[in-house]
Amino acid sequence: MLCKFANFFVEINPLYDYTKDMIKFFETDETPTSDVIKVGDKFTVDDYKKYISLHPKVPIYETEYVYLSFDFFEKILKYNAIMIHSSAIKYNDKCYLFSADSGVGKSTHTALWHKVYGDKVQIINDDKPIIRLENNELIVYGSPFAGGTMKFQNDSAVLGAIVFLERSENNSIEELSPQKAMRYLFKETMRRIGKNKMNDSLNMINVILENCKFYKLKCNMDKSSAILSHDTIVKEDKYEN
Repeated sequence: MLCKFANFFVEINPLYDYTKDMIKFFETDETPTSDVIKVGDKFTVDDYKKYISLHPKVPIYETEYVYLSFDFFEKILKYNAIMIHSSAIKYNDKCYLFSADSGVGKSTHTALWHKVYGDKVQIINDDKPIIRLENNELIVYGSPFAGGTMKFQNDSAVLGAIVFLERSENNSIEELSPQKAMRYLFKETMRRIGKNKMNDSLNMINVILENCKFYKLKCNMDKSSAILSHDTIVKEDKYEN
């Protein structure tokens, strides 16, 4: 199946409906005008079964999804693109990423934005949005690799800010220096990859660190946490007064 997202032409032919149901929204009839990235072309059912032997509680269809997303992650690095474990929203024509360890509540936080600000907020990708450097701008794209929520769109916008979440009873937010943001960003992007791909990944991380604002948000699950993050990152982005 030929798909197009993040301005990539992607050939992907999953065996199981779990991933098929995601990628069908990105299918294209366009004639490729650039390299076609082949995802998962070397994987077999035996590869998935080996993984399941070590992780018996993971269904084989989820295993395929994980393998395909990691393969895509590695193959886009040479194109100045990277996937970040985060929930990405589009608001006022910019994208804001909210990143955290699994279970902290990044999806819950972006859902609060939608409750407070309504249709002004669109969830571009709820798990693995793509950041790509194009024409000296960092652009955030949706992808079909969106975890169990299946919240994604084939849409894009300029990167506004990245916020790292930490669960707390009380809400507070602080801007992070690139040096402090490095360890958070590194943790949410890196995979077990070879040296050449590691260099590509680090180069892209450095570009993001040099051209983006970062924040650490300690938050509860109340709407006030969304209002606090909005009033900080959007107003400082000079989109609202």
